Amino acid sequence: MATVSVNGVELFYEVEGAGPPLLLIAGLGANSSAWATVKPLLTARYTCITFDNRGTGRSGAPTGPYTIDQMADDTAGLILHLNLGPVLAVGWSLGGSVLQALLIRNGALVRRAVILSGFPSYTQMQHGWLDCLITLRRSDVPAAAQAMFGLAWGFTAKMLSDHTVVAAAGAMTAAAPYPTSVAGFEAQAAGLRVYDSRPLLPTVMTPTLVLVGAEDVLTPISQSVEMASLIPGARLQVLPRGSHGMVIEYTAETVGAIVAFLVADA
Repeated sequence: MATVSVNGVELFYEVEGAGPPLLLIAGLGANSSAWATVKPLLTARYTCITFDNRGTGRSGAPTGPYTIDQMADDTAGLILHLNLGPVLAVGWSLGGSVLQALLIRNGALVRRAVILSGFPSYTQMQHGWLDCLITLRRSDVPAAAQAMFGLAWGFTAKMLSDHTVVAAAGAMTAAAPYPTSVAGFEAQAAGLRVYDSRPLLPTVMTPTLVLVGAEDVLTPISQSVEMASLIPGARLQVLPRGSHGMVIEYTAETVGAIVAFLVADA
């Protein structure tokens, strides 16, 4: 566990494992603990770098709004501080937007990239989803109930039909340490709303996998198809099971696809 000051913000990060460096970038409002179920499958093969984006966890939360480019520059600063680049990198959801910006702005720092459950720009539906999520966070609705609402957008009917599991997951999420403040969440969300990677994706030179689950309703396959079509030489892979949170619900399958791509140039 350590912190570093980059790009005007204090970032919390952890480095664990052995092998080529693999950077894992978390999604909207999430911190490095989002990768807790994933890292045990990776640390025997990779030196895993996880960190809290600005506004979350144990990192600084300066006054927002934040831009995606700003968070990508934070990420570049961390890579340079660790002197481990070029790294392998996986970005999940908002982390996928940060990774796209990193590839555009500092592509030489990334050897191979996986955009997981990502999108190039927001749709009207995603704006509506985010409006509702922010309203909930501003309200006095209990945190566990808010978490259960979020689960419905991230997981498949297989999991959601087991109400005992959903309730337990909501309670566990609500009890997690280092919760993201409303201000930090909104600061990230403001940048996410307006980010559009499409004009510059054709400049990306890093080998890239665009990975999505066939059951993802929050960031549907069509958005991954669009990204893959714009990134020169990108590979699109659609897993037959899994929604936006497939890396948690279908961890082995998702990690297997990621590793298969990352080792292709080994």
